[in-house]
Amino acid sequence: MMISFECEYEFDELRVFGDGMMAYGKATLVEDGDAFIVSEIALDGGTRFTRSGTGPLGSEFSRRLFNLMAVEIENSEGAQDFFNEAFANHHTPDEDHAYQEWKDRELDDKWSDRQLEAAE
Repeated sequence: MMISFECEYEFDELRVFGDGMMAYGKATLVEDGDAFIVSEIALDGGTRFTRSGTGPLGSEFSRRLFNLMAVEIENSEGAQDFFNEAFANHHTPDEDHAYQEWKDRELDDKWSDRQLEAAE
């Protein structure tokens, strides 16, 4: 079972249009196989954009603006390094190990209960 991973990446001076329009904020980076995609962008000041085009500027314009910013972030070496480091430090518990720990706790509880009964 694959559990998806996501993290927030802060960006500043993200080029949106040529040299004239820059964006500042945070992007949610989501695991996509061996790489990541941007699922949401929150600009400083509260404006949010999603891959589906939700945003304050109309769905088509918001989707295009999101795509412009997402491509810049996804191709950014800084964002790639940030995601790779965050993903490497992420630990997903092993299901077999978690089950065995639970089973051990159950057995310990039963053993403790028997010890208490025998002492009474």
